[in-house]
Amino acid sequence: MKKRERSSRLVQAVKRVAFASVLAAMGLLGLMWFLRPDTSVTEKRKLTEFPAFTFQGLWDGSWFSGIDTWYADTYPLREEMISAQQGLEDHYGLRGTQLVGGSAMTADAIPDVAVTADPNATPAPTPEPTPTPLPDGTVHVIGEFSNGIYITNGAAYGLYGFSQNGADAYISTMNQIYQNIGDKVNMYVMNVPISASVMLDESVWADMGCSDERAAIEYVNSGLDPGIQPIAVYDTLREHNAEYIYFRTDHHWTQLGSYYAYRVFCGLKGWTPHELSQFRTRDFGADSYLGSYYSSSGKVAVLATHPDTVQAWYPMCVNADDNTDRDMYMLQRDGNSYDWRIINDMFDYPDSEWYCIFSAADQPFSSLHNPNIHDGSAVMVVKDSYGNAFIPWLVDHYEYTYWVDFRYTDETVSHMVQEYGVQDVIFEAATFNATGNLCNSLFLKIGS
Repeated sequence: MKKRERSSRLVQAVKRVAFASVLAAMGLLGLMWFLRPDTSVTEKRKLTEFPAFTFQGLWDGSWFSGIDTWYADTYPLREEMISAQQGLEDHYGLRGTQLVGGSAMTADAIPDVAVTADPNATPAPTPEPTPTPLPDGTVHVIGEFSNGIYITNGAAYGLYGFSQNGADAYISTMNQIYQNIGDKVNMYVMNVPISASVMLDESVWADMGCSDERAAIEYVNSGLDPGIQPIAVYDTLREHNAEYIYFRTDHHWTQLGSYYAYRVFCGLKGWTPHELSQFRTRDFGADSYLGSYYSSSGKVAVLATHPDTVQAWYPMCVNADDNTDRDMYMLQRDGNSYDWRIINDMFDYPDSEWYCIFSAADQPFSSLHNPNIHDGSAVMVVKDSYGNAFIPWLVDHYEYTYWVDFRYTDETVSHMVQEYGVQDVIFEAATFNATGNLCNSLFLKIGS
């Protein structure tokens, strides 16, 4: 009996020593300031900075709370430990919520649209004949949620919710901009749907609680001034959903997806679109790109086994063979400007950043001059990040291409149209931006 008690005490002592040793090691690691990261590659954000001291913060305790947040957010090896934890959890499967009848997402009802023919409207272009129906890539497999990301068939999908206030504010801003510039330019509006409504069976995303993006886009287009030309891409993308038009692990469309939007725009312009075979192409991050949905989902292992490839098609007016040949200009958010590449080699950057190869990513202002055209033609694209993959298709049709990210520019559209003498203005926004609440003030700013 005494031998058993001594053995039990020894085990307890060993446990206490081991626990104290782990705490001491963790405390020592936390003191290693030189190991603390300042950015998170996985979460694609800048980590919390050490709070500046103020007497007010000392008095109300906010300074100490800031230190607590900084300490936890920048703890050394934080991402490695999160990855290890997720890897351990992945041995037990997704462990998300199986889709059995909806999610906690809330959204406004989309008003019905009464479509009336405008006798003065420009006739819609005749659609290209399709000899045989395109393959149907619609996903019917029921999946699971992980951190609010829906995962099925080796791919991740976000949720879309319609906002009545957001959509009405967007419509109002587009119409106001048209009143300011409509007699000077051709104005186009393109709302890009997310992958869920294009790739998933309608009953699946309806059960998820998602709004109908096609109906949302139709609602926006029905409220636009008749002089604004919508670039309607939803049906075209849906027709091509058996192709690689959206990433599996990221919320963006691929450049191939944007190519089909480019073909719709060419129909409105009366152009013959360039064929993919006319372009030089290159794959970046072949089967190794893990994008925003991968990190947002908690780095679910099934997504890591289905990584993406970033396919790029180079405009014909640039040198695709020499990555040192700078073909465009960009102004960054910090005020610095650079000569850059519209398709830029990103091999020196983290894999998670490879969507940024297109059009210098999200900058306040960028431009490209096509040396092969001398007619003064110019287009301006006001866009979010979906526009980055779309822009390279345009530059072979204009002498000058300008683009701004509406989230970061300080300019108004009216001023830029006058400053750069453009003839066409394209407003591109993902549907969640155009019909959501987050970008209302940004749209109002560029339209003032």
